[in-house]
Amino acid sequence: MAEQLTAGTLPAGALRSSKQDWIRQYPPLAALVIALLITVLVLPNALNLPQSNPSTVLEYAPVPPDDSTPPPDVGSVSALGLGTSSTLSNPQGLTIKPTGPEKPKDTGRGLTPKEKRCVGKPLRQTEDPNSPPCVPYFDGDNGGETWQGVTGEEVRVLIYHQTYMRGSGETTPAQNSYCDIDASVPNETVGCVDGNTGIKDVYPVRVARAYSKYFNDRFQTYRRKVRFFVFFSGADSASKRSSDAADNWQRLKPFAVIDKASFGGFNDVYAKAMAKRQVSVYGQFAGLRNQFYRDLAPMVWSFFPDIEHAADLYTSYICTKVAPFPVTHAGDDKNSEKMNGLPRKYALMYTTDPKYTGYTYLADLVRQGLKNCPNGAKVDIVTEIQFNRSTYSTDRSPESANEARLNVAKLKQNKVTTVLWAGGYEAQHTPAAALGQYYPEWILSGDQQNDTLNHARNQDEDVWSHAWAVSNLLNESKLADSPCRQAFREASPGSTELFEEGDACNFYRSFFTLFKAIQVAGPELNPTTIDQGHHAIPRQASTSPFVAACFYDPGDYTCVKDAQEIWWDKDAPDPEGDEDVKGCWRMVNNGSRYLAGTWDNQYSVFANPNDICNTVSAQGYIYTP
Repeated sequence: MAEQLTAGTLPAGALRSSKQDWIRQYPPLAALVIALLITVLVLPNALNLPQSNPSTVLEYAPVPPDDSTPPPDVGSVSALGLGTSSTLSNPQGLTIKPTGPEKPKDTGRGLTPKEKRCVGKPLRQTEDPNSPPCVPYFDGDNGGETWQGVTGEEVRVLIYHQTYMRGSGETTPAQNSYCDIDASVPNETVGCVDGNTGIKDVYPVRVARAYSKYFNDRFQTYRRKVRFFVFFSGADSASKRSSDAADNWQRLKPFAVIDKASFGGFNDVYAKAMAKRQVSVYGQFAGLRNQFYRDLAPMVWSFFPDIEHAADLYTSYICTKVAPFPVTHAGDDKNSEKMNGLPRKYALMYTTDPKYTGYTYLADLVRQGLKNCPNGAKVDIVTEIQFNRSTYSTDRSPESANEARLNVAKLKQNKVTTVLWAGGYEAQHTPAAALGQYYPEWILSGDQQNDTLNHARNQDEDVWSHAWAVSNLLNESKLADSPCRQAFREASPGSTELFEEGDACNFYRSFFTLFKAIQVAGPELNPTTIDQGHHAIPRQASTSPFVAACFYDPGDYTCVKDAQEIWWDKDAPDPEGDEDVKGCWRMVNNGSRYLAGTWDNQYSVFANPNDICNTVSAQGYIYTP
């Protein structure tokens, strides 16, 4: 079962080289590295760097880079970036200031690689191409107790997990159990406390232990160790989530939480309760409105984009890459009307499930956005269909099947050629379409689950062979080389279980987002310095399919801002080598990535049968209220 948490075209030549793109993506860190190099060469014994003024926040509109212009001098070297958020209204009454005493700032940074093994050219923190520029050495005053859960030696972080039973029969500790992943007791157990009972080591703890080792070893944390605890929740109500938050706070008073509680709903209640206690929340969240982040600013951060950015990417794609062209990839059948070659007639498909209100809102944004396509492009939505249950699993209930059959009949009656699927997942409409021998085009707004291998394979393969998507997922075409698996193998070389290595990928971007935040914040670690470091990153397009354009617009707390286009090939061999299954999402032009409003106007899906496959399985945690 899947995890269930829950505009002008830029010419390609206008983009910078990947090296310049990488430097601009992390201006505070790039400035730090350059400044330290000058310092080492000129004043090798004087490594205390002066403060500089914070950079201003860049405008929202994309600015094409100019190869003849060097990267601007932005950020504050001593604070690793001093961007600002324009919407820190703090409606929750948060006190955004360090709790510890004011101390003299001794940056004490140098380039001597005594601590960190950086890689690449230019140097970055890890092999992950999304990794920030290298800060290999720190030997100064880190400020000590700069925030709750932070000392001069440690940062306490809680991983909020859920109880479960794994397919192999392994079970987690009982509800409300805490695991200190660094505690060692006899018989290969860890400090998982359920009353007075020790619990045998379990895979979420093993994965957390491996990533704790990896990220602490490879990222710059300024002489602090990030220490992790795992809490196993069985909450299935708002009151239980609130109770979890109160207990987590009372026991640990953590600096931050990685929220990976996948089932039970009401995760937003937990996030709000922790934010009110001035605890930051990190994850791979999907389906959340920007207002959710603003209301809790700057305490909640996500790797994947909010609904508003997802809507911009999707609508600009439809306006630019779909609307100007006739129907090309519908499936003509002897018992259905011919569609290919005709002007498109669109349907908007979306969920009304109260658990996933973000995707109902996404449909509202798409509906409005498609009324204002540039260059006179027309999107004629002739009907709308809704499904009332987004399951993020294989739902074969009679109620859902009947709803799907009625919706497919409505699509056929309105002679729809192209279904615009605005996020949310279910797997009943494609079998209903196959039953009715109806093969329109399906164009998805990817939600980090419906655009992954495991969910796509639950669809009817013949109907789904006419589907493509706008996807925020990164290019991970070589399974063994994916950053999440490389990191897990490096930290846990003795692990031989492929399931564990693969499941580690569902943790990876949450850990990555947390450690990147700690690094860009600098030694004075607190929510303000994290916010400033993130918002100092300029708006810059990616030039690599392996690197997301990651920056933070004013009032924005999500990383990825671009997407690729993918299409489903039902006959493709399994990228993981499983001979019993077929089908994959093929990435157009090797997964080239585009910001909203910068899509090229070429009709590219299905054009190249040799487009490489993406190996990514479910990634985003769909927050449920």
